Amino acid sequence: MARVLRMACIATLAITLAAAVSYSATVTVTIIAETRDESFKWQTEMIQRFEAAHPNIKVDVVSTAGSGLGPKMQTMLAGGAPLDIGFHDPYFVVDWGKMGLLEDLAPFVARERQYRDWYPAALDLYRTRNALYGLPQDLQLAGIFYNKDHYEEAGLPFPRANWTYDDLRTNAINLKRVEADGTVSRHGFKIPTSRNYIPIIWAYGGDLFDDWADPTRFIGNTPEVRAAMEYLADLVVMGAVQDKATHGRYSINNAFRQQLVTMGQTNTVVMATGFQSITEFDWDVAPLPVGPAGRIPFINGIGWMVFSSSKCKEETLELLRFLTSPEALQRRVEMTGLVPPSAQVLQRHWISRLSIPAGRTLLLQDLEKAKSPWPLHADLFKVVDQELQGVIWGEKAIGSALQLIEDAINALIK
Repeated sequence: MARVLRMACIATLAITLAAAVSYSATVTVTIIAETRDESFKWQTEMIQRFEAAHPNIKVDVVSTAGSGLGPKMQTMLAGGAPLDIGFHDPYFVVDWGKMGLLEDLAPFVARERQYRDWYPAALDLYRTRNALYGLPQDLQLAGIFYNKDHYEEAGLPFPRANWTYDDLRTNAINLKRVEADGTVSRHGFKIPTSRNYIPIIWAYGGDLFDDWADPTRFIGNTPEVRAAMEYLADLVVMGAVQDKATHGRYSINNAFRQQLVTMGQTNTVVMATGFQSITEFDWDVAPLPVGPAGRIPFINGIGWMVFSSSKCKEETLELLRFLTSPEALQRRVEMTGLVPPSAQVLQRHWISRLSIPAGRTLLLQDLEKAKSPWPLHADLFKVVDQELQGVIWGEKAIGSALQLIEDAINALIK
């Protein structure tokens, strides 16, 4: 009897110890909450699946409400709060990588088969100094979105796959609508905002920096850059685009939806979150036009990043692997409509899932040559943009603006 009791006690103790070990072995991975509604729903579902498959890993999702994405992460890091995975624009990821705050993901990506079909240009968004500091959540592919009804009303053929910037200018002039009293009720095109006019510079054979992620000098004081900026300024002079005041009052999303412009350059995020619900008119998308030097597609993407201060790197990378798996990317396409960085998931699920726009496959043209100005630090681009915006709106001479940029940027870099 005593032996039976001893065996029972030993068994009970073993179970208790096993439970204690299991409990103590639970690891918590902390991740920043997605800021777009549909993306947050996807993140929530994926974390539930992950935790079910990994009972020893708990995922703590931290909201950025009331503080903003960047400030929230900065505050947590400064205060020593646990933070393993975050996300941000390429320039943010690259900058924090240079500061030593992020894990180099290059070895991780090299050993994981699931990344072998990812577009190289997508990963290049976060590369600098032989390191890879981010992985794209999804891709922002740029195109010229246009109102098909306006084109038909003006008797113009729709943009072709190989159309040029000369074609865009001609179409924009012909698509402008002037009312009987002389007021302009519609413009043909909208000047690209933020960094989105940079592909025009590339199409004219110019560039602004020797390296957008880790620049050592400004290289934009050239005839090619002058020609590109003169093209944009001419659109303003010709009245093919909105004046500066009107331009500033409307985002491309609002201007296009309200039919104040026929064409606008934006990306697949705006397409998914803003244009898919349009029922008032028919619309489509064309690739970026060809310039004198050809066409270089524009790409961007918010990137996941792993903090080097993480105390649970193995579990953190396991979560990152799960969130970027083909199955997770497919579900993200289904829930958000956003473009995945995996070529196979894009071809099998994103293209087939959509019925509009009809020209969506054109956004993939020349994707292997895609570049991005987004890895550049925001402070440097602010110097450039302030001067070039003055050129676009006829407030500054192109020659003096480029010289001022060159002097200011090279001084900052040194």
